[in-house]
Amino acid sequence: MTTTKNPYHSNPPKLIPSFVCHVDILGYTQLSKEAITSGNGDVFLNKIRLALTEAYDRVRKSSKGWSNNHRFSIKVFTDNIVVGYPVMNFQISLGEEELGHIFSIFSEFQVALAMEGFLVRGGIAFGNHYMDEDIVFGDALLEAVKLDSTGGAPKVSLSPSAVEVLQHHLGFYSNPEHSPQSHDLLEDSDGSVFINYLENAFIAFPEGGIFFEVFEKHRNTIVDGLKKHSGFPDVRAKYEWAARYHNFVCEDFQVKHPVPTSPDADELYAAATIEARRLTEYKIDIESLAPAPGRLKLPPIRLGA
Repeated sequence: MTTTKNPYHSNPPKLIPSFVCHVDILGYTQLSKEAITSGNGDVFLNKIRLALTEAYDRVRKSSKGWSNNHRFSIKVFTDNIVVGYPVMNFQISLGEEELGHIFSIFSEFQVALAMEGFLVRGGIAFGNHYMDEDIVFGDALLEAVKLDSTGGAPKVSLSPSAVEVLQHHLGFYSNPEHSPQSHDLLEDSDGSVFINYLENAFIAFPEGGIFFEVFEKHRNTIVDGLKKHSGFPDVRAKYEWAARYHNFVCEDFQVKHPVPTSPDADELYAAATIEARRLTEYKIDIESLAPAPGRLKLPPIRLGA
């Protein structure tokens, strides 16, 4: 029987520099109460159990590296998940690979749950961390949980500690706009940086087109939330933010990929950009004066600065 090794395993236990992500489902408590009160407890239980089981299984699968050892550690409690991702050679790589993997993991995690009707909120921090079967401990966890508990929009944001490391990663590139992080992340109107999970719908572009089903189901989740919470301004505001984010991604992708006008343009790419015009059909009709998120504008920190 093959056993897996916790990357935090040591004797005695010790804190390791790590990226830590803590997320939960937006409004989970209220959703549970409503289902139980209306007599739909079993229906909701089966829906949330199936959605979370599939989403958590994907995260667990991503955790396994070479030799079946865990690259990162996971702790789950109902709708809460904590991922601790140790960086063993921080002085050399500054953890770019590890942080990029977290973006990929939680981008897929958010898409999977959004397509089942659930939005996610959370935080990512960098600091000292330790995890085992019974204990989760460290300053990175406290910072990530604090960011997650602000009651804000349904997004997985980077804390100041993670943003500073990210700026060093951007400094590795002569033009940060061409970095993978510029696709993985967006910047909100308040300056916060968050995971651009809808980018997952473009992973096969142009050869494999766009996964329009992601935008259809994401739109349905948001529209349902807007209707359901029309009489609760604080909650509705969170879905309005999600709608602005959704619409920005639809619009920005078309701006980035205009239909080529040159007769020498690659035919496959040209056909894919024409197909991308369909994104307009998936936009959400919402009137809001609040600013939408935008592309990552974070200034890089160059080596030696």
